[in-house]
Amino acid sequence: MVRKWFLWLHKWLGLITGVVVIIVSLTGCINVFSDELKEYFYHDRFFSTSPVNAKALNFSLLRDQAQQALGSQYKISRCEVYPAAGRNWIFRATKTNPKAIGHWNYFKYYYRVYINPYTSKVVFVEDTRNEFFQLVLSLHLNLLLGERIGGLITGVSVACFFVILLSGLLLWWPKRWKQNVLKGKLLIKRGTGKKRFNYDLHSVLGFYVLIPALIICLTGLVFAFDWADHSVQFIANGGTSVKKREIPKSSPNHNYSSIAMDQAVSGLLSAHPGADVFSIRFREKTTDPLDIQVRLGNKRTHLFKWYYFDRISGKLLLTYGDTDVKGGEKLRSMNYDLHTGAFAGLPTKLLAFLTSLICASLPVTGFYIWKNKRGGSKKAKVSIK
Repeated sequence: MVRKWFLWLHKWLGLITGVVVIIVSLTGCINVFSDELKEYFYHDRFFSTSPVNAKALNFSLLRDQAQQALGSQYKISRCEVYPAAGRNWIFRATKTNPKAIGHWNYFKYYYRVYINPYTSKVVFVEDTRNEFFQLVLSLHLNLLLGERIGGLITGVSVACFFVILLSGLLLWWPKRWKQNVLKGKLLIKRGTGKKRFNYDLHSVLGFYVLIPALIICLTGLVFAFDWADHSVQFIANGGTSVKKREIPKSSPNHNYSSIAMDQAVSGLLSAHPGADVFSIRFREKTTDPLDIQVRLGNKRTHLFKWYYFDRISGKLLLTYGDTDVKGGEKLRSMNYDLHTGAFAGLPTKLLAFLTSLICASLPVTGFYIWKNKRGGSKKAKVSIK
């Protein structure tokens, strides 16, 4: 009776959310390697020839140059500084309306300005709202419907897929643990007809990607819902609530001091010459410090050192890194890399890619299983024992 109920749940959740799961999974395949793909297809935006022993110009000068390229109506809100020679720096201007419906309404504007840090030349100004990989990312996050509606649809669909995976394991589980039965559960058999082959694709491949698929689902839910984020951290903290890390306040001012920015960036370039990238955010509140995350690992976010500077004096207010966090905070810092497969580099990226590809196939093979049974075929039924 329990098995029958789980079969009903598995079937209908799959039919209802199938299209969304396919879209989210296929776009997830692309997002796994989006950084590498962008650097390949947009090579001239990301890389410039640098003079021998060249030193980057002052950060504030480059920021002003990026702002001038955009005009005063678009405010720079973020920057990526690359310590490696030959890399252009990227300044972003973004403004969103979380309550808006639709991708182009959600993003009021989104621009990236690519600048050669040795010459201050503006290499490219990108309207990121219409850039291919951003469209793929937005399709993955919210189906191009905006955060309010689309984010809810994808979040609920991922939650349903999490249940589908667990119910699928129960349906896969052999009633009797015999060697020949287990072998039939772990191998895709040939020469058994299209229906059986389709069933094996669904059941066997689903079993093999179960663990990484559950991890991708769970980390996706952490991004989608606050309750999932808080729940995971609560469990990781041993069933206790831990006070959120308090960020110090800066001397109040509407602007950031050029001297403070230049000193902070040049100091970190000297301290972390081998880092992958510095992610710099310019916050809205007048008491928000200048915050710079130094990402130490290549295309990974969970290996980091975070610095907070007074926006006027440039005084270092707080610093901590991945070795200083633990429990829920540690797990949360790993969430993005676990979700995208970047955690251990290329091997886990390939695993995430294959897992997402197989997850995209499961609603398709599942649909044909349902269709074949619904069609009332008079042929012998496929054995699933």
